[in-house]
Amino acid sequence: MAPVRRMAGTLLLTTWLCSWGSGLATLVLPADNDLTRFRAGPIETPWTQPKVLSFSFSGEDVEIVPLKVLARTSGGAPTDVALPSTPGALSVPTLDFMFHFQFEKEFIGATLTKWCREHWYLSIVVSGLYLVLLSAGTAWMKDKEAFNLKAPLAVWNLFLAVFSFCGMVRTVPHLIAMGSEYGFMYTVCRAATISYGNGPAGLWVCLFIFSKYVELIDTWFLVVRKRNVGFLHWYHHCTVLLYCWHAYVWEMPTGIYFVAMNYSVHAIMYLYYFLAAVMKRPPKWALLVTIVQLVQMAIGITITVIHIATMMNRTVPNCDGHLPNLAAALCMYASYFMLFAQFLFLRYCIQKRDKLADKLN
Repeated sequence: MAPVRRMAGTLLLTTWLCSWGSGLATLVLPADNDLTRFRAGPIETPWTQPKVLSFSFSGEDVEIVPLKVLARTSGGAPTDVALPSTPGALSVPTLDFMFHFQFEKEFIGATLTKWCREHWYLSIVVSGLYLVLLSAGTAWMKDKEAFNLKAPLAVWNLFLAVFSFCGMVRTVPHLIAMGSEYGFMYTVCRAATISYGNGPAGLWVCLFIFSKYVELIDTWFLVVRKRNVGFLHWYHHCTVLLYCWHAYVWEMPTGIYFVAMNYSVHAIMYLYYFLAAVMKRPPKWALLVTIVQLVQMAIGITITVIHIATMMNRTVPNCDGHLPNLAAALCMYASYFMLFAQFLFLRYCIQKRDKLADKLN
């Protein structure tokens, strides 16, 4: 377990440095950017969108900087980072090429998040039902012959790979555009309802959240094919569903990071699963899939620690966020990191060593 301990130590050092660096932030956000007053009140409390204004300061002077496009001037949903096709928006030609569907431009996330808050219990009910059906399905298949679902499984994995790729090219450019225009701390602290909750990025964030219910079908394929459903598999599916629903309900500012990363990793992972299902031998880059998953967890921990430190130290005035959600994210990502690191160590170190020993004997 020494490699796991070394990785954990390195990660803790990185997150400490990042949390210390968050104190160097030179950003001031308007008072109505902080939506904690809604999170502390009754869950059915109506939310108001923050004003589409950003504040930054250089030295001792505070400069009020109006954003590129004010709310609804482009005919689409209000957002800090508008499309290049709208007057005065960011000059990012790639975004204009990818975001040309009108239904994406007109998406407003506040209506959906309100519905999710009213049905906050949905993820808990589905997760509980998922565990019951997993146990019942495994018992039901015990004395039955395994189903041969090679073709449906390949189609399923290809669908998820394409879906994840589409989500990646909708959310990653938006995140990069926000960071390059307004700075890193802006992406951490800006209220989600304006920073990424509307328009194309908002739509694909919404689809991402609801896709966590659909991805539970992964387990069904394992059960009916009589494959082992390990702890990492069902724990990951349950906790991701619970956390994503909670984060969407409370409109977490850093959600765009987690969505963009997960889309990117899943595009690679499900492509690997698809190729493994249709090829005679699985591709040789299975290790890459595990490594990118570990990197995702490390980045997730780092972003979460920065967000927590920023809110607790108040280094960015009016930084939005929800500390209970961030605490859950930290526990979730840390547990994932340890579990995936253990999986990597056992599969690619211990098993390979045992195979080599068997060959030598």
